[in-house]
Amino acid sequence: MSRPDRRQEETPERRESGLHSMAMHFGGRIVEGREFREAALERMQTNLPGFPPERYAAELDAALARIDEAQVGVMVRREQLIAQARELDVLNAVFTIRYFNRRYSGHVGEYGLGRINLVDALGDLCSREQITEAVQRCDALIEEGIRMGIGSWDHEPNMARLRAVHPGFNDRALIDALDWGHLIHR
Repeated sequence: MSRPDRRQEETPERRESGLHSMAMHFGGRIVEGREFREAALERMQTNLPGFPPERYAAELDAALARIDEAQVGVMVRREQLIAQARELDVLNAVFTIRYFNRRYSGHVGEYGLGRINLVDALGDLCSREQITEAVQRCDALIEEGIRMGIGSWDHEPNMARLRAVHPGFNDRALIDALDWGHLIHR
């Protein structure tokens, strides 16, 4: 018995939604420099055939325009994060940006903007050596928070342990490290 053609089961609305999603996916890859426009259009036509060629191009252009708009919002949030970090002591400032870089900078919602450069963001406030030392301490806290996500969710003992083992970090940093561990291990 043969299987029915999947495209016959798809409604026009689902095909439109699929084209929209695919255009956003390939638009993101173009912005990140991982895809060329021509290749993206070919792949869209191969993956979801049946639309006129100009429709694929129009949907990809619309997706690229949406991504451009979204990047403006992302840049504003990133500038706010840097401004907040610059108000903190060196250790917590580096943590704020390092945590963002490790946890969020690779998300599709960042649209290929990559990591925030610590030296560019904080280099006028502290030395490279201070940044390097703080990065090592931040990474140790993040890794421990991730490991602790496997264990107890009892907040106060976990915070007390992190305070004792990682002195100098503010509660926001400790909570962020624990939250990430709990998210990963839930």
